[in-house]
Amino acid sequence: MFVGREAELERLAAAQARTPGGVLVVGEAGIGKSRLVGEFARGVEALVAEGGADPGSTAYAPFVPVLRRLVREHGPELVPGGGRRGLARLLPELGEVEELPDLGRARLFEEVLLLVERAAERRPLVLVLEDLHWADQATRDLLVFLLRNLMRPGVLVVATSREQLRLPGTEVIRVPPLGRDDVARLLGGEDAGLRQELELVLARSEGNPLFVEALAGAGAGAATPASLRELLLAGAERLPPAGLDVLRIAAVAGRRTPHEVLRAVAGLDDLALDEVLRPVVRARLLLVDGDGYAFRHALIRDAVYDDLLPGERRRLHARCAEAQPELAADHWYAAGDRPRAFQAAWQARRWQRVLDLWDQAGGEDHAHVLELAARDALCEGDAARAEELATRALDEVDDPLRAAHLLELRVAVRDLLGEEGLGDLREAVRLAPREARLIGALANTLAWNGQDAEARAHAEEALALGDTRSLITLAALTALDGDLGTASALYAKARTDAPDDDSLLVSYASEADVLEAAGEHARAESVAREGIARARRLGLARSRGAHLAANLAEPLASLGRWQEAREVIRAALALDPPPIHRAWALMVLGTVAVWEGATDEAGEIVGLVRPLMRGRSRGYDSCLEPDLLECRLASTQATGGAGLERAGRLIDHVLAEHDLTLSRRYAWPLLVLGARIGRVREAPAGLATTGRVQQAYRATFEAECGGSWAAAVACWRAVGQPYALGQALVRAAEQDRANARELLREAAAIAAGLGSEPLRREAESAAATLRVGLTDCQSLSARELEVLGLVAEGLSNRQIAERLFISARTSGVHVSNILAKLGVTSRVEAAAVARRTGLI
Repeated sequence: MFVGREAELERLAAAQARTPGGVLVVGEAGIGKSRLVGEFARGVEALVAEGGADPGSTAYAPFVPVLRRLVREHGPELVPGGGRRGLARLLPELGEVEELPDLGRARLFEEVLLLVERAAERRPLVLVLEDLHWADQATRDLLVFLLRNLMRPGVLVVATSREQLRLPGTEVIRVPPLGRDDVARLLGGEDAGLRQELELVLARSEGNPLFVEALAGAGAGAATPASLRELLLAGAERLPPAGLDVLRIAAVAGRRTPHEVLRAVAGLDDLALDEVLRPVVRARLLLVDGDGYAFRHALIRDAVYDDLLPGERRRLHARCAEAQPELAADHWYAAGDRPRAFQAAWQARRWQRVLDLWDQAGGEDHAHVLELAARDALCEGDAARAEELATRALDEVDDPLRAAHLLELRVAVRDLLGEEGLGDLREAVRLAPREARLIGALANTLAWNGQDAEARAHAEEALALGDTRSLITLAALTALDGDLGTASALYAKARTDAPDDDSLLVSYASEADVLEAAGEHARAESVAREGIARARRLGLARSRGAHLAANLAEPLASLGRWQEAREVIRAALALDPPPIHRAWALMVLGTVAVWEGATDEAGEIVGLVRPLMRGRSRGYDSCLEPDLLECRLASTQATGGAGLERAGRLIDHVLAEHDLTLSRRYAWPLLVLGARIGRVREAPAGLATTGRVQQAYRATFEAECGGSWAAAVACWRAVGQPYALGQALVRAAEQDRANARELLREAAAIAAGLGSEPLRREAESAAATLRVGLTDCQSLSARELEVLGLVAEGLSNRQIAERLFISARTSGVHVSNILAKLGVTSRVEAAAVARRTGLI
């Protein structure tokens, strides 16, 4: 009987009406979480797909039955590649996983999201995930990703847990104990004969429905069992022997047992099984669940399982292994048959279980299993474990080609850990000198690290051997040499010949990046937008789409469209992108924050990106980018000696720890900051200057060192970056006093248009120092300027009249006109504006 949960049921129905979203149902064991969710699921007009966690369950196990239901209902064609690139890791029936570079866990998550959202287009969905207090971290990560990224109406995720979990955007429903009236309803009413039993059951159960039913079924009062196990088994012990046998089979088989599994293990035909099951279901020990049966509560299953004798348990596991091939590895392991457990784990691609059993039942190729387990660990998000397994595999192989591919795998793993893989790639190419993909990967990494000549040679060699991804590396190197026309042609060919979706999107990201570096902001914006649209169509909005979002936000920031840049980044971060892509988006956001004067926000972003961009796994430009952001922030805050010293220490660290000649994008900006605070007076020998942006930074550096600020202003005008232009205009005014008013007024107008507090302060400070007015002086007459000066001295209207030999009334009229023209409301404000803008 379902009682006492009407309010909670209404909340679930309301959540289903405002999908997408999630609900977490929380409560102690036996409180009725599953019963509540089951009652809701039975009444909802939607496809309900259910899964759940067990103690010690494998990664993503709660999602496997959910995804299997969706695939059986709608087919794997709902996702690109038919699920062979991601979903096949969890559903072996889809076939072997197509191993593609830079995918793994990210691709799996996106394929799950696509499957769910596209299934919801055909029919509303309710995804039920039970007992998440037992779920592994990989399962929780996937759930968090879904909750953050589900955008399509019609999808409700309902999870149950004994403990509160931190799940974004979920409504929490706490299931309370039953009250006295509800307990009475469960017991069949409250007449005089049952009142004493009711009071005793209520006191002993404390309102827990499972315990209420168990106590009522066992008989309250003196006959009440003393232990919880006895309490839960009381109903089972009154079953006929055949019913108890089937109940024990169900306890061994799992949290939910299909009818055909019970029939096969029990050795009964359908009619005989129905007769045996009827008293079990009537006692509500098992509940009918679709085409199978589930325990009314996990605690009942645990009690039945724990009550089995050791030999009985092993025999039942062995029989279940034959009937449940997908769980055979665990069943044979529990049955003590290690060879069969090993064989079943191998067939199910449960590589960690294979490794656990290797010493007792292993084969010959241990290194191969280590490699497969490393790939699974990488998919589960455990990069440290993946690195350990890949390294162990390397220690065991003698074949050069296999070793080379293991080194490539370790490079991918270490990239996630922020570690440079150049050494491993060099060794891989030495071991397999004709492997085009490895040579191309080496070329790309060399290009990241500024070793252009060697990178070009390897890229050309890889291309000749058939690695079309190397076209992207060659295009980037060509662009950095200044030949944007040839580079664009190479990028177009790279997209035409792209071997996979990832390569296609990388070509867009790379082209947008080099165009932005060259100062072609509008073209960079266009390419990035096209790439984002392709990423969405291919189901890669979270990974490569977020990467391209950073490539789009950067030219928007350069062009002064800061609010647009913020919106692009906000949308990308909402997708919960992989760490390195999140870091790149945050870097642009941090730069915008510095330019706006939001120093607290910028400081928080520095703290966020430092752990994500540690090491040199992405080359010198990538590892210097957080240094540049922090130096910009420190320079903006450097209003006193302590601030200047901090900025100086950061510059000193960068110059000591990095070879700036290897950075194409951030060397000149860092040198400009160093020169501005007097820490650098000379650029490193051999530092390249390619493209309009780098030429503008170089002109700015030379101006900081005593050169012409007019030349820097001209460069930034040509590039079209308003913030950098405004800064140069301020410094040019200090150098060219004859034109200072015009230069500073332009800088102030730029600051107002951008909403840049630092630039506004710089312009007003320079105006005050040079005694230049930033407002239109023509609006104040000569007499009003004279009166304004006396107002700034603190004189009253009468005192001003005496000083200028005019009447007090005339003096008051002048002061009123001045306040109106300056847009202020008091004499104090007028004096402040006059001093700040150089009017006096």
